[in-house]
Amino acid sequence: MSLPLIVAPLQAASSAPAAPVSRLAGADLLLRTLEGMWRGLLERLPYLVLGLVAVAIFYLIGRLLRRGAHSAGARTRLDPRLANLFGTLAVVLLTVLGVFVAGVIVFPTFKPGDLVTGLGISSVAIGFAFKDILQNFFAGILILFRKPFVVGDQIRFKEFEGTVEDINTRSTRVKTYDGELVIIPNGDIYTSSMIVRTAYPTRRVKFTVGIGYPDTIETARTAILRVVSSAEGVLKDPGPWAYVEELAGSSVNFTVYFWTDAHQATLLRTRDRVATAIKLALDDAGIDMPFPHTVLLFHDQTGNRDGDRTALLPAPHQARS
Repeated sequence: MSLPLIVAPLQAASSAPAAPVSRLAGADLLLRTLEGMWRGLLERLPYLVLGLVAVAIFYLIGRLLRRGAHSAGARTRLDPRLANLFGTLAVVLLTVLGVFVAGVIVFPTFKPGDLVTGLGISSVAIGFAFKDILQNFFAGILILFRKPFVVGDQIRFKEFEGTVEDINTRSTRVKTYDGELVIIPNGDIYTSSMIVRTAYPTRRVKFTVGIGYPDTIETARTAILRVVSSAEGVLKDPGPWAYVEELAGSSVNFTVYFWTDAHQATLLRTRDRVATAIKLALDDAGIDMPFPHTVLLFHDQTGNRDGDRTALLPAPHQARS
């Protein structure tokens, strides 16, 4: 028998159990890997417990600081929403710090500085993406801290006017006098001019009253001030006053000033009482309140003569005998 015929069966016999051996080796490698991971976990288990304890300690410190912020806010009359915000920020920041400390304990090769550097680079993109949101957030904090107005104040912002219902870190909610809800971003409020109607307890009101030219100015002034001073809702100090503002085309115009409560409802009621009283007082005094009128002159367009104006001229005084 030739040599190749003897070698071929031997090679076939030796290569037959190769597949089962490789599968056993793979299973053994997997078991050894899992066993190594388990041993590593058991070795790191005390450090994991210490890391969790560190996170819990920092979280509890944040909760204590939150309670302290609430107590300090109550003593210093700080806005409760602002105190709650500061307390929440303290809890979040201390919890994140606790996570960093736990990471160093569990994984000694962990470097918080590298993570902070990476976050710093990405925060630039985040800042651009959330620019308006962050602007409203910080503006809301400043509004709650500096209190240019508070809930319940009546304000006018651009074309909106009404009562402030809520102030949060994103927007200010205003209920208009027509019963509509307006939500204004805090960034717009903090960077624009606005009027706080109820910043002071009283407001000055003015309106115009016209009398006829034949009427006596001082008589009209006396009648106006008498009824305005006695009207309900008008303050005695400072008292009302009236002065001649304009000699208009058909009337002598007074500007009447008086002070009353700053809230819109009271102001409107008082203004109504004052206007009604002035009208009745001038009527009783026989003082005319003229409406604008125009005199038209018609001329002869033929060029022969001008229009006859003698009817418009006052009658001449008769000569004394």
